[in-house]
Amino acid sequence: MPRSPKQYDDIRKHKKELIMGVALELFAENGYHSTSMSQIAKKAGISKGLTYNYFESKSEILNELMEHGFNEIYDNLDINHDGILSEEEFIFFIKQNFRLLRENMQHWKLFFSLLLQPKVSATFGEKYEEKAGPIFNLFFEFIKSMGSKNPESDLMAISSMLEGAFLYCVAAPDVFPMDKLEEAVISSCFKIVKG
Repeated sequence: MPRSPKQYDDIRKHKKELIMGVALELFAENGYHSTSMSQIAKKAGISKGLTYNYFESKSEILNELMEHGFNEIYDNLDINHDGILSEEEFIFFIKQNFRLLRENMQHWKLFFSLLLQPKVSATFGEKYEEKAGPIFNLFFEFIKSMGSKNPESDLMAISSMLEGAFLYCVAAPDVFPMDKLEEAVISSCFKIVKG
């Protein structure tokens, strides 16, 4: 019996996820520039030609990995999509991102190690800048609405604390219990904005 269009879509999605997962692992372990499409295909257990049916290049894989990571983090922001970040949505955003870390620590460890590679971080920085503008504006307006006396400085402090906490969880998960760190981050964010 021939496969249905949905079955083909499912197979395609699975293969893309397989290739991306293998590529992330190899990029993180060997470095982006030292990893070839042949290595990705071999480790994924598929032919190099089939790999090119899903991605034109390893650069396209990298871009999709970065896009996926960015979206996974920021899809938990402004849940009702009204363009205004409420206190509840802010807390939800932090809690959901800690949940993502807990559920797939190895993935995020590989993702962050990939982002820290010099040439990759430059590429990610450019893409991040494009997408981050509206997100930072949402945070900035939220911080202002909470009564911050210096929303720009508070935005920098809160952003740095959040990113640092996530990196800390990935790099040294045994130093601080994640649940306590999560609560400390939420509490500290509100201390910063309420002065």
